[in-house]
Amino acid sequence: MRVVSWNCAMGFAKKRHLVEALNPDIAILPEVSMKAITESDVPFKTWVGSNPNKGLGVLGFTDRTYAEHEAGTLLPWHLPFSVDGLNVIALWAHVRTRELRYVRVTHEIVDRHAEFLRSAPSLLIGDFNSNTAWDKGHPGRTHSMLVDKLAGMGLHSVYHRQEDVAHGSEEVKTYFHTKKLHFGHHIDYAFLSGAAASLEIGRQEDWLPYSDHMPLILDIDAATV
Repeated sequence: MRVVSWNCAMGFAKKRHLVEALNPDIAILPEVSMKAITESDVPFKTWVGSNPNKGLGVLGFTDRTYAEHEAGTLLPWHLPFSVDGLNVIALWAHVRTRELRYVRVTHEIVDRHAEFLRSAPSLLIGDFNSNTAWDKGHPGRTHSMLVDKLAGMGLHSVYHRQEDVAHGSEEVKTYFHTKKLHFGHHIDYAFLSGAAASLEIGRQEDWLPYSDHMPLILDIDAATV
């Protein structure tokens, strides 16, 4: 099963072919319009957001068994669903209030859906907008604390396990602020439990013309789910 997560920086209609060329079974799409999702002719589609031009969408391109789950009171933004025995939470960690923002939102989402994430092989994937390097800005609910919390639930970053690198020490960046190479950060993740997988991060020379984020291309060994 191939899951692609890409913050497409809006304008998905003109970029859809780039995602489809990656042959995903599922696409996680932060910063996508409601129209781009609802008008897609695919077996599974769902969207959440307060701005119809810029929310979080999921497209299931292949015939599988999908089931959407209750998200609860809206936290910006996440979409829980299941596909072929894998529980997934698609994520675009955003700002709800001055205090509840970015990694703090993700902590709330994980706490709310802890049973869902523990009950089956699970995947938390998307644009987290956080990194251990910024822990001091979020005392009490840091990115490092989130990593530990997820590890306690059996979820680990596929990239960090694959590359044997510590959080905060990533050489490969997933986001380039204002599309400048010297403003690179690693803020997009795929945390997985109960399955084997490999992860590829799109190269900036291929993707930077289209977005400040690079896609995550996650291949999950379905036989291990």
